[in-house]
Amino acid sequence: MSRGNINNNTMRKINLFNVVILFALIMSTSSIYGQGGYLNISAGYGFQMSSGNLGNFYIFRTTNSSNTYKQVNLSLGKGFNFGGAVGLMFNKNIGAELGITYLIGAKSKAQDSYIGGQTDYKLSARMLRINPSLVISAGYKVINPYAKMGVLIGLGSVNEEIVDNAGGDLTEGKIKMNGRFALGANAGVGLLCKLNKRFYLFGELNMINMSYAPTKGKLTEATLNGVDILSHMTTSDKETEYVDSYTDSQSNPQLDSQPTKAMKVKIPFGSVGAILGFRICF
Repeated sequence: MSRGNINNNTMRKINLFNVVILFALIMSTSSIYGQGGYLNISAGYGFQMSSGNLGNFYIFRTTNSSNTYKQVNLSLGKGFNFGGAVGLMFNKNIGAELGITYLIGAKSKAQDSYIGGQTDYKLSARMLRINPSLVISAGYKVINPYAKMGVLIGLGSVNEEIVDNAGGDLTEGKIKMNGRFALGANAGVGLLCKLNKRFYLFGELNMINMSYAPTKGKLTEATLNGVDILSHMTTSDKETEYVDSYTDSQSNPQLDSQPTKAMKVKIPFGSVGAILGFRICF
């Protein structure tokens, strides 16, 4: 073995040793202030905030004499969420946290009601959200107020259900839209209540600002009067590619073997809500 390899190995051991010592110092400093590392487990509900409108998602009713339109305001960030986080308080006032939550979105509804039939639409979301945050704490021992802020990275899908009842025929379909990821930000304030040396309860009010633009959509279910019709559809009928721009050309028409192109739409995922949970300190 050459001297250079010996020196490299020695340097790696020294660097690793330094990292271990640094981490130990951080943990010991944090322990002095009664915090250190922790694990949060929580669940909550978010109500829609920063809602928006989708061009084809509204309530429409027609009669023999008039048409009525009603806008539907929605944010797919509303719904039940649960998850956990690991964190480290560097001292009694400042810390960092990495959270992961899963959103089970509530359904937003729209409808076309016309002479001889009705079409109902439901839109909802599922999303895994990764959330690194900065934590600022008052540093009290028993009841401790805190605030946090951070960024959100979302991975999930938007799901649409369509039920059309016209002329005695019932047509049902489900569409899943996903692709790429969502970016956003969050902020929250809460109270941490000490039960004993290791266990705490907490309640938190939080706010999320996020939007998501799927890049692809796929018809996953389609039936006519209970009979599957998905297998008889072409690729252009079943799949959609959402893009920033595209060109229609009569000389180069869309092929049935390719996904249909459509404009990309940013869907709001903002919410404001509350979570409850418990903390285990290390």
